[in-house]
Amino acid sequence: MSCFQTQQTNCEAETLRVFRLLTSQVFGKLISGEADSESVKNETPGLQSEQSVPDSGANGAANDLREHMVGILFSQSGKLSHLQKQVCAHIVQAIRVEALRQREEWEALLCSKSSSVSLGGEIPSDAYCFEMLSMVLALSGSSVGRQYLALQNDLLLDLLNLLHTGSARVQRQVIALLRRVLPEIKPLVFGKMFGIPSLPPRDVIVSNDKHEFDIHSVGILDVFLACIAKSLTVQTKVKGSVGGTGSKSVTTVTLATAIHPRDPLGERWWLRGCLSRKLSECIIGLLKDMSAGKLSDSWAVVTKNAISQNVLNLTLIDERMRGPTECIKTPTLWLALASLCVLESEHAERLSSSHWVTAGDQENGNQQSRPLCDNHEDGETPAIILCNSCGNLCADCDRYLHLHSKTRCHQRQIFKEEEEAIRVDLHEGCGRIKLFWAMALADSKTLKAMVEFKGESTRTKASLMSGEKSVSAAITGICRFCGTTGNTGLLAIGNVCSEVECQEYAKNACHKSLSCGHQCGGIANERKCLPCLQGCSGGQLRQDGDDMCMICFCEALSCAPAIQLDCGHVFHYHCARAVLENRWSGPRITFSFSMCPICKNRIQHSALEEILAPIRGLYEDVHRKALMRLEYEGLHRCEAITGMGGRFHNDAANYAMERYAYYVCHKCRKAYYGGEARCDAELGVGDNYDPSELVCGGCSDVSRAQMCPKHGTDFLEYKCRYCCSVAVFFCFGSTHFCNACHDDFQKLTNLREFPKCPAGPRGKQLDGDECPLHVIHPPTGEEFALGCGVCRNAHTF
Repeated sequence: MSCFQTQQTNCEAETLRVFRLLTSQVFGKLISGEADSESVKNETPGLQSEQSVPDSGANGAANDLREHMVGILFSQSGKLSHLQKQVCAHIVQAIRVEALRQREEWEALLCSKSSSVSLGGEIPSDAYCFEMLSMVLALSGSSVGRQYLALQNDLLLDLLNLLHTGSARVQRQVIALLRRVLPEIKPLVFGKMFGIPSLPPRDVIVSNDKHEFDIHSVGILDVFLACIAKSLTVQTKVKGSVGGTGSKSVTTVTLATAIHPRDPLGERWWLRGCLSRKLSECIIGLLKDMSAGKLSDSWAVVTKNAISQNVLNLTLIDERMRGPTECIKTPTLWLALASLCVLESEHAERLSSSHWVTAGDQENGNQQSRPLCDNHEDGETPAIILCNSCGNLCADCDRYLHLHSKTRCHQRQIFKEEEEAIRVDLHEGCGRIKLFWAMALADSKTLKAMVEFKGESTRTKASLMSGEKSVSAAITGICRFCGTTGNTGLLAIGNVCSEVECQEYAKNACHKSLSCGHQCGGIANERKCLPCLQGCSGGQLRQDGDDMCMICFCEALSCAPAIQLDCGHVFHYHCARAVLENRWSGPRITFSFSMCPICKNRIQHSALEEILAPIRGLYEDVHRKALMRLEYEGLHRCEAITGMGGRFHNDAANYAMERYAYYVCHKCRKAYYGGEARCDAELGVGDNYDPSELVCGGCSDVSRAQMCPKHGTDFLEYKCRYCCSVAVFFCFGSTHFCNACHDDFQKLTNLREFPKCPAGPRGKQLDGDECPLHVIHPPTGEEFALGCGVCRNAHTF
């Protein structure tokens, strides 16, 4: 750094300190004492409105007094004194300059690297901007201050600018400010900042006039939804290609890789780049609170309608933009996916179009009743295809009736109402849009999304009746798993293609037909078949065949044999087996892998019993040893367990398993103790390790320690050779390491002088005289058996 730059930095710091002192004199202690605490308070994910949390006691009195004092400062119907106006004007102008500067740096960084680079929180030189926002955040602590800030339109635009271009801590402060200020702003005024003359209608209705839709038009909440879109990981695939590979060709994209930084986006420049997941979760929380009416009733109506409009806009894009390559580059698709992350279940039902009415309703109006399948005699199966020779048919009947060579030449078309229909669902927190030409879904918890485009064979079925032969008329078979269509090879005689993966699925798949006529989507040899995944189960399932498997999140449930766990959720059979076989990641034993990804209950299914049995045995072993250690350490009645409302209230077992770290011995396959779990978390232990080096004290007894007459070698522990910690790894056939020392063993094995007791991990000398293990042991660098861990703790405590 040059001398000039050093002087400039010092000058800026001194100017900021002087201005801060001046501001504190003008506005009292509101700025000096409150800004930092508010900024820290609002750095946690899932920000909550401070207004919804009432203060009590001394804090409540202090806040009331502060509110009163700020009210005096902003007296005379909101008019400020000349000095106060100068201070506020300086803050607003300073934020404006910082916002412009940070946007320039953001755009330069965005265009200098690949569009996939993550920019959230990487913009330098944010100290001055952060301080200014801290002052504004403190001023917004009073109702009078919020009303004043709500009138500063330029400031609000700068805040939205910083929401996308600022550093992570600046972005968190912006979200906290918006939570406070938005209730004071009318939605119509907010919309006019983006050139929106009017708000979305109160009840959004699907419009079929595609000429009125501008793909680049700005919505009132697009600036917020873009934050979510920039954190989504989207997988795209094409299903039902003629002679292709079906849904097996999957491409993973993000908004940054789909839309290049130099693509013309007009006023929606903030659709470029990436954003961190934590900040997106904060925006999701903000939008859900706005939709629930926690900010104001007017914002609740506008938020719901704006989200709905973005979902419905997907039906309005031009047909030439409906291909995978073109559609993935449209902001409309990304904003629709972001809207699915904040969609409410009761609101989703109203978005599905209903072009058809019942026969009873037809008598009272001019609408057409929905046609039924002529091949079914149940009087309720709807038809979606009209055949010149066979009449109205459902999809299944159309497929089977036109397999024969004599019927393949029939001219067919899909009803226009079906082609333009939209269905919106919300299953287990995962929003989904089903269109004739595509299906899109997004999960707000994982911020993953999937877009499945219908292939050529599916879309050509909608060709108009004419003298030309339809492409679909020449197709004989459709793979039940990947959707590949064709009239040669295995598809000419069956419903499974020649893909290796599909053939593997076919070995485990059930080939029975259910009472509704649909093929079972479960596995073979089940005592009871899986309920119908096509929606005929009558409420037995909370998911259907189009829902993604929440384990792999790359294929729908209908794309592979599935199982329904005892908790009621459905997953791919091979995905459930894989997650149980892979078990936990890292050396420490954890059991989150054996829980349902949706409800967090234990995975239970008869077809998985072979894999689940040893996992249950290991769980019971860790459960028993952790509880025993907790009791011997005298922590079985600690505040974390006895305290009301706590996470582990009356749950000593889970508290013990969360507190202690256990590992699987590579030799005896039993669980052994390796210290407290928080030590691993604090030291940042890596996942690169050799499982053969995980050996318990009994199997690595190089000192011939005395066997415990009560517990044998089950709880035999060794001290780490290089620090005062319990050993986890046994390497070279002679050396015991704790987790941290094992990660840095090359440095430690080359040391000539070792720290004296008390010694910390990685050769660190600790202060004080007491050993963390509470034992007398040889000098650091020598092997030492601690003995039975349970008995040792019993004597210690």
